[in-house]
Amino acid sequence: MPNPTFNNLSEEKKERILNAAIKEFRVRNVREGNLSNIVKDAKIARGSIYQYFPSKEDLYIYVFDTLRAERAEYVQPAYELYKKAPFLEFFQAFYLRDSEFLLMHPDHIDLGQQLYGCSHPVSQGLIRQLQNRYRDMFLIGIEFDKQRGLIDDNVESGILADLCVHFVTDIFIFQSVYSQLTMQNIRLHCQQTLFLLANGTNPRA
Repeated sequence: MPNPTFNNLSEEKKERILNAAIKEFRVRNVREGNLSNIVKDAKIARGSIYQYFPSKEDLYIYVFDTLRAERAEYVQPAYELYKKAPFLEFFQAFYLRDSEFLLMHPDHIDLGQQLYGCSHPVSQGLIRQLQNRYRDMFLIGIEFDKQRGLIDDNVESGILADLCVHFVTDIFIFQSVYSQLTMQNIRLHCQQTLFLLANGTNPRA
């Protein structure tokens, strides 16, 4: 997390440091990232970065927390369906809104790919934190639907929640596979997957 001296900087200078860190960490993970590159791009004194952040890892966490907050704000309208519409309907709205934001901000996708491809403890901690947050939210929605009779009691809530968590992070894999990722193929993939979850694989009578 930032030191108090960082919070006292002008918004313009904080933005320069953030943008320089994003530029570095979208091409290099937390282990390989170079503070010298960030200092140079941010146009700040070489030793000042440690006045603002205790370590490179703290700066990395700050970048992810900042971008995650932006992403969460964009997805917020989907929460109007949470525990009101059926869970899978909420999940579809949540996933598509989230994917739309990521497609508009490719730097977030690049950062996510670096995050998920790194075994550094800080990266793994951020991944666990994010996955646990999603899982807890999905579990509550799934259990609420069970109480309403909208999801079969025989469905293992934890497994369904885990599937949804992995599905949300799939976009980082898709971007590696598809040269041109679009909302059209994301929407189709989402619809087909949710149909499978809702209907299973058995042929209808």
